[in-house]
Amino acid sequence: MSEAILPTGGVKNVGSLIRSMVATLRGYWKQANGYQKLLYVIGALLLASGLFHTGVLIVTDGSLVGPVSWRKPIVFGLSAEVTLITVGWIMTFLPRHRIRGWLLSGALGISFLVEVFLIDMQQWRGVPSHFNFSTPFDTAVFSVMGVLIVLIEIVIIVVAVWAFFPLKTPLSLTWAIRIGMLLLVVGQIFGNLIIQNGVPKVTDPQTGEFIYEAVKSAYIFGEAGSIKVPHSLTLHAVQVLPVLAFLLLFTNWSESRRLTAVIVAAAGFTGLVAVSSIQTFSGLALFDMRLLVRLGFGISAVCLIVAYPALALGFSVVVLRQVIEIVLEMSGNDRVLFTRIAPPEFAVHAIAPDKVFLCFK
Repeated sequence: MSEAILPTGGVKNVGSLIRSMVATLRGYWKQANGYQKLLYVIGALLLASGLFHTGVLIVTDGSLVGPVSWRKPIVFGLSAEVTLITVGWIMTFLPRHRIRGWLLSGALGISFLVEVFLIDMQQWRGVPSHFNFSTPFDTAVFSVMGVLIVLIEIVIIVVAVWAFFPLKTPLSLTWAIRIGMLLLVVGQIFGNLIIQNGVPKVTDPQTGEFIYEAVKSAYIFGEAGSIKVPHSLTLHAVQVLPVLAFLLLFTNWSESRRLTAVIVAAAGFTGLVAVSSIQTFSGLALFDMRLLVRLGFGISAVCLIVAYPALALGFSVVVLRQVIEIVLEMSGNDRVLFTRIAPPEFAVHAIAPDKVFLCFK
């Protein structure tokens, strides 16, 4: 694995920042193995599927709620797409193993592709894709989807374990990947709980017949606990955390500061998963919180929310640097008068209590 595809930070203006990002992404594609590109291509197909069904929703003025709605082809298509592309990207930093890579990527990509196809097919047939036992065919479709989910879970667990092998990445990105993958594994556990909770609810205990009206209750624990919330959160931690760590690499921050930002974000994200899980298994609606749970929610949300503005602050230095360059060029001087606010990348020379000279170090 080459280390050249990791950004080094230190960009001096917005233009070089954008060029550095584009060059890094191109580098990932050029250095990707065939099994990674397989995931990228299938991800692109699922993205197209999600966007197509979004168009269908708009044109037909369709519904986003209920067991039969265009929400499922859209959400499952886009969710599977970002998962495949993210896992393919993460494989860039894992120890290279050609056979293992093809086996895992093939199983993951094809399973997601067939899974989304079956969900789309059921929507176009006008029947529920999940927990549908109304006919032998629908039962077979849901059973095949169950088998595919098991394959997906196995691959995700293996990749998560693989991520704990030594990675040639900065610690901030390493732990963002590891925590994101662990939460993705937790997401698979939530998925299994949905199945265990839902199947008995949609099946009449006396006759064994399918109860269509009960499909939407399959995701509810107790009176109002929605397991969709922690399930959705854990599925996409693998985007939120590694992408944050990746973007932080373009800043001028030290690695210790980047690692701190990732840890704070991970703590906040994990806290939100914990809070939503408590609400779910207590049978309570998401925002029907007790005082301590509400406090935990607030702290977790602040931790996560602060991380991305911190990233914006890191990028603001690049913008400020470019503004200073423009002002210096216009003034024809190598120094310019500024108020006493300056990032550490610049040398500050005081000339008055409220005024400073600001110039490049």
